[in-house]
Amino acid sequence: MPHLANAATFGERSAAYAAARPNYPDALFDWIAAQAPTRGCALDVATGNGQAARALGERFQRVLATDISAAQVAEAAPSAGIEYKVAPAHQSGLPDSSVDAVTVATALHWFDFEKFWPEVTRVSKTGAIFAAWTYHRILADEEVEQALLAPIAEIVDPYWSDGNRLSWRGYPRDEVDFPFHPISEPAFEIALDWPASRLVEYLRTWSAHARAREDGLEAALRETEEAAIARLGADPRRLVLPLAMIAGRVA
Repeated sequence: MPHLANAATFGERSAAYAAARPNYPDALFDWIAAQAPTRGCALDVATGNGQAARALGERFQRVLATDISAAQVAEAAPSAGIEYKVAPAHQSGLPDSSVDAVTVATALHWFDFEKFWPEVTRVSKTGAIFAAWTYHRILADEEVEQALLAPIAEIVDPYWSDGNRLSWRGYPRDEVDFPFHPISEPAFEIALDWPASRLVEYLRTWSAHARAREDGLEAALRETEEAAIARLGADPRRLVLPLAMIAGRVA
């Protein structure tokens, strides 16, 4: 299954992923909590190192955070009210009708929807919110684009999976067989001030970047990255990652 294959890939670089991936905006989690029928329990699926789970834990009494990768879960920082569990997306182990919110952060594109949607329905209370979001595009100034983003994108483009490309399309409801009543969500984005070296650390967590390195392109990628860092210097650059979201209410 694609989920299993990519979980292994992310697990192999879990420490780098935990260190390099940006946090999601507080406004996103405020909105999710406001949509939930109560703030008793949230389920965060494919939690990775627990970025979304920790934010949910500040807004819900209890959070169960699951991931199929034990290596990823091992990178999650313990926090009061959060239980981390190694489990497939469709096997949370929660009781029926026990959850106020189900979230998936930048991972829905790896799931088996025929198995996952029934699990969301089973564990959700009536009126619970489901929300999944993702990011791909990096909006940057022209110098960053020309020196780093465009050259790296050209090298790694053949190595993106179909799942990644589904993510870029923003999870169209018909493509994911979305079964819940749609909710109109606000626009959210991640705003960052990173130097080029920090942006390179993030780019190297891309699955396509890892596959390109494994396919013998490590030297070409390093050369491009080092040249970009030398050209762009150490000053922070404003970067914006728009989030695409699919959200619905479970009947």
